[in-house]
Amino acid sequence: MSSVEASRWHIIEGQPVDLTSFNPPGLVLDIGGGGEGIIGRLLGNRVVAIDLRLSELEEAPPGPLKIVMDARELKFTERSFDTATAFFSFLYIEAEHHETVLREVNRVLKPEGRFHVWDAEVPSEPLPGKEALLVEPEIRLPGHNVKPGYGVPWRNRHQDLDWFARLGGRVGFRVEQTERLGSIFRIMIMRLTHHA
Repeated sequence: MSSVEASRWHIIEGQPVDLTSFNPPGLVLDIGGGGEGIIGRLLGNRVVAIDLRLSELEEAPPGPLKIVMDARELKFTERSFDTATAFFSFLYIEAEHHETVLREVNRVLKPEGRFHVWDAEVPSEPLPGKEALLVEPEIRLPGHNVKPGYGVPWRNRHQDLDWFARLGGRVGFRVEQTERLGSIFRIMIMRLTHHA
């Protein structure tokens, strides 16, 4: 990448994300689990990793069951999963589709199942001169660290903790935990037993 190209990227780097003790219960649906496949790498065959692109799933480390699938229309029956995760996956989903994905995840989670989301805060308007985002967290896994890069065009991307809390509440989740790590955040929301 030339210095001119690099100058068009807004880079978020360095924040550590500690997954060394992350061990949720049961069968885990990982939204956007291709590429680095962090959750599948951590939890292995307890994970069903879905991604829109076969090439991303092929690139991911072995372990989970990998399925090409659109998170806006999950092909699973209701209450199939104990846990769901999205590890910097919403960054690749245009904001207008976030509520649909959350609704689908809610549908396939068991009552009181948790959805864990890690992602980056993205202002609705790009910074002057910036056309794309690159998020480079330092992921701490048991025994080693990795530093992946998650890059996307800035257009139609805006999100933060409050965004997911609000959308989650709209589709039947309740916020259980939140954490801010600089421009990176984590939110855990629980599927309510009953939702109108």
